[in-house]
Amino acid sequence: MRSIAANPYLLRTLVWALNSPFSYGYHIACLNQVQLALTCAKPPSSTGALSLPTCVPMSTNTFGLITSIFTIGGLLGSLVASRFMHRFGRKGAIKINASLICAGSLIMTIAWNTGLLALGRFLIGIGAGIAICVLPIYLSEVAPPKVKGSVGVFNQLSIVIGLLLAQLVGVYLSTPGTQRWRFVFLVSAALNIIQLLFSPTVSDTPSWLNAVGREQEAKAVGSKLWKDDSPTLASSTTTHPEEEGLLRNNDDEPPQSRRSETNIAPLTIPELFKLEALRKPVAAVLLAMFSQQISGINAVIFYSNDILSRVVPVESASYISLGIAVLNALMTFPAITLIERLGRRKLLFGSMLGTLVSTVALAVGLNTGTPLLSSIGILTFVGSFAIGLGPVPYVLIGELVPFYASSPLSSTALSLGWVTNFVVGVGFLPLRDWLSRPGEGERRKGEGNVFFVFAGAFALCVVILSRLYR
Repeated sequence: MRSIAANPYLLRTLVWALNSPFSYGYHIACLNQVQLALTCAKPPSSTGALSLPTCVPMSTNTFGLITSIFTIGGLLGSLVASRFMHRFGRKGAIKINASLICAGSLIMTIAWNTGLLALGRFLIGIGAGIAICVLPIYLSEVAPPKVKGSVGVFNQLSIVIGLLLAQLVGVYLSTPGTQRWRFVFLVSAALNIIQLLFSPTVSDTPSWLNAVGREQEAKAVGSKLWKDDSPTLASSTTTHPEEEGLLRNNDDEPPQSRRSETNIAPLTIPELFKLEALRKPVAAVLLAMFSQQISGINAVIFYSNDILSRVVPVESASYISLGIAVLNALMTFPAITLIERLGRRKLLFGSMLGTLVSTVALAVGLNTGTPLLSSIGILTFVGSFAIGLGPVPYVLIGELVPFYASSPLSSTALSLGWVTNFVVGVGFLPLRDWLSRPGEGERRKGEGNVFFVFAGAFALCVVILSRLYR
């Protein structure tokens, strides 16, 4: 990592780009954190600055709808991200995502009704969907070859730091009866304005510049990005040894030469599935991304308080929820070095094994009413996920396929992630209640059964992925 710290241009480029996944993580959590201050049952009797209301009247269902619009926007953003990356470049797509998140955040900052809140949330979702598709590719194409995996982990690290900061900011700015909750969105707008203002100081990736015929500019940018790593444009797209097997074909052409074929026209999403040589790596990335969501990670994060309130006091559940956010961030840091030392495959499957065991432990703890086992199960679940299953699939998007297939693969994989995330989020509580039965008071027996379902589906994904990704 010394090559990054010793290269101001590369460091500035990474900091500039990582605001995009940070904003994605920030907006996953920020709305829920200010719910009590933002919502009210009837119009407030007083207004604050600019004659804006101190809260927006809405029902719980309306708030849930506004929250879920983020996912709809994210899916749309992911579907169009590939086209933006082809037409405007990686940097251009990042600027579009920053503009959308900035606009949406400003609208939510001044919103005085639910329509404006929904519009702002939708625009933020589109921007986040674009961001989460572009950044894995951008990081892979600007990173020095020797630390490409480590740089790729920064994407997930920025997401979880955004989640954590949103929770911390929400604690201090979600005071009912005031307009402090508006500053939660204003912070996001300010960060994205700064990102747009600094965009002239960074360049697009050498791979994309070369693909559009700007070879001299590509060489100049590559020299500034990798001056301490003695690279060439071809080496910037060199595969990690673990990934070469997935790119091999029946012909004698080495995978490294195919990786540097930036002169080939980018594929569309339908074309991505027609090339036989890409079917195995594409299937591996899609299954890895699907496994992220089917593990139940977002169900644990979104409903951690509700889950643990069944076996521990509500006050303790709240502290454990905050601990989850902190642990999620802390356990992503080791992946920065482990991904290069252990390799992508070992780190991924070691993480998946830990996640699977933790899911079973959580299910048993909930079914037996054992607070210690349930708490340990959730914490080890999040820790196991964060160290490998969280960051590695994003890294693989930029490494397992050639340049001309990376954009459509990113759009497809992240769209699958958005859909799976939505299904798991909507179906978790109804499925949990359906698989359990009435017990004493408000508690139900068998509430851990839903995690046995997650464990079974996740175990199947692990087995199939282990055959695809060798």
